[in-house]
Amino acid sequence: MELSNLNIKNGLCISLGANIDSKFGSPLKSLLICKPKIEEIINEWGDSFNKKEAKSKFHANFFWSSIYETSPHGIENVQPNYLNTLLLIKSNSFPKPSNKNAKLLLKELKKLERFFGREETPKGKKWLSRCLDLDILWWEDFYTVDEELTLPHPRFMNRNFVITPLSEILTRGQKITKIDVPKWFI
Repeated sequence: MELSNLNIKNGLCISLGANIDSKFGSPLKSLLICKPKIEEIINEWGDSFNKKEAKSKFHANFFWSSIYETSPHGIENVQPNYLNTLLLIKSNSFPKPSNKNAKLLLKELKKLERFFGREETPKGKKWLSRCLDLDILWWEDFYTVDEELTLPHPRFMNRNFVITPLSEILTRGQKITKIDVPKWFI
């Protein structure tokens, strides 16, 4: 599915998850502490490009989803449930999308994961418990594939822990009412 079909324009999307304690405490506490740090990283990243191009100060709007508890995906061993949230960032002054610029942001996000206590995932291992997991899901309509970064994230459309928070963010301004029709459930 093309991102334009999701009514996303001038957007950068980051998923956040945790299912074990970080050096700051529980997964919930980690996400709460992480939230302003992510916004600071995005603002500094955006400002660094605007300064180079003599533009005005970088400005972004941050749209956070609620925090959702989800069962681990694709695991081999028993793990605690994850807490997941999503951040959609909109701005008219993003740096030009490129592999280099996306990797600069990814580098800062990985640095934040390590700050929280995340250890490097051993080669050949996937879906291990994490004290903080940050992924760039997409950045506008930018497309790149290499060993380090694939955008848009190849499986985000198949992950309920992404789709549910995303639908919440995209529909906040839309009034929705559930219609209870008992015959519907027969």
